[in-house]
Amino acid sequence: MRRWLLPSSGALLIGLVAAVVVARSDTLPETLGRTTELPAPPPAAPDQAPAPDVERVVLRAPEVPARATPLPYEVPSSELVATAYYLDAPIFDHPGREPEVMGLLRRGRALEVAERAFGAGCPDGGAWYRLAAGGYACTKLGFFVTSSPVERAQRHVSPDTHLPYRYASVRRGIGALRLHRRPHADERAKLDALRADPEADKPEVVDLRMEGDYFVAIDEEEDGWVRTVRGRYLRADDLDETPTSRLVGSTLGELRLPLAFVYGEPRPVHRVDEGVAREVGEAEPYARFTVRARPEVSGARYVANDEGLALLRDHVRVARRVARPERVPPGSRWIHVDLGEQTLVAYEGDRPVYATLVATGREGYETPRGTFRIREKHVGATMRGEDPVDGPYEVEEVPWTQYYWRSYAIHGAYWHDGFGQVRSHGCTNLAPADARHLFGWTSPRVPDGWHARRLRPGTWLHFTR
Repeated sequence: MRRWLLPSSGALLIGLVAAVVVARSDTLPETLGRTTELPAPPPAAPDQAPAPDVERVVLRAPEVPARATPLPYEVPSSELVATAYYLDAPIFDHPGREPEVMGLLRRGRALEVAERAFGAGCPDGGAWYRLAAGGYACTKLGFFVTSSPVERAQRHVSPDTHLPYRYASVRRGIGALRLHRRPHADERAKLDALRADPEADKPEVVDLRMEGDYFVAIDEEEDGWVRTVRGRYLRADDLDETPTSRLVGSTLGELRLPLAFVYGEPRPVHRVDEGVAREVGEAEPYARFTVRARPEVSGARYVANDEGLALLRDHVRVARRVARPERVPPGSRWIHVDLGEQTLVAYEGDRPVYATLVATGREGYETPRGTFRIREKHVGATMRGEDPVDGPYEVEEVPWTQYYWRSYAIHGAYWHDGFGQVRSHGCTNLAPADARHLFGWTSPRVPDGWHARRLRPGTWLHFTR
């Protein structure tokens, strides 16, 4: 099994933009977002190609920052702590017969206990405790309460990476087997037979034959076996690494809207002059620039930056400023998703502060339009379903998931790098670096160490086409 290359993390890069460089230059211009002015080469004769030594411009995409701002979490040191022993231990809004789940704590995490609490609803022999960070824990519903954290084997969220876990895809067409536990020696021959023949007897250790699109979050790897974060086992050679997206959005400041993002593949760069568009270089996917002009040449539409470099309009997605919806109070944080352009812009009041590309629902799975509020947030949420073409799918621990209506959410996507194009089952896919940044920027805030937060309306989301 190939080793996963984990994204390192740190402060999210502010004001990232596409630097424009000369292909043979060894030095980037010091001022990001400015182009290097090139002397215009003499025009070629109609039957001649440009001279081979003409210097070409390259519009670069910004690199994903190496590290992200660390997530805060310290092991509690109070007299009593509550340690989760369920995979997702529920934190309730009050002690009672019908309390609601206001949050989740991942197995092995511990929180400070404020005091003993009393009320019905915790099963016989259990006790309620009020947590210092808010909410209540029941000792019969997922928590130990002791004088120090109880050690439980569980991979915790990586505190300073763009993805909370390591991820891999299950190879299609091989009948990979997911197991409840590591197999004993006498079970392995039966497993090999089942892999070769789906009709063979299935040992009790088998949880699922994975035929479809499956992705897993990795807890640990040992002796050719991988344990997932959710406690299942797979053969390591049934998995492939999932590369991290090359996309990271831009904090808006010197770089302003409208902002053009290159998407899909490398695109030719032109210089438009006196009604002629001359190709002078190439733009990398996810390069971006502020649109200063919209020239048209022989019926072809272009967008150009302030240095006169232009791309065909069909080769970019343009993030534009829109008016704050009436339902959003003045001064509030809100996010606009343009379903036609596949762009996202985050606002503070009427001021745009961040822009990036997204991937929303494809035909038959269109993302709903309208104005909503984030209603719950999960560091990781497992999603599954059935696709009429590709069959069943299951994606473990979808990172930085923020639900806003029914099962629709904005979340990170570690399984593709096709942002700027529709492709999802209705959710709004974000590159991991963008998803983590927005997860920390939106409300409701997920308290330190918690895995999920519910029951509190949060940041507004506005979807238009």
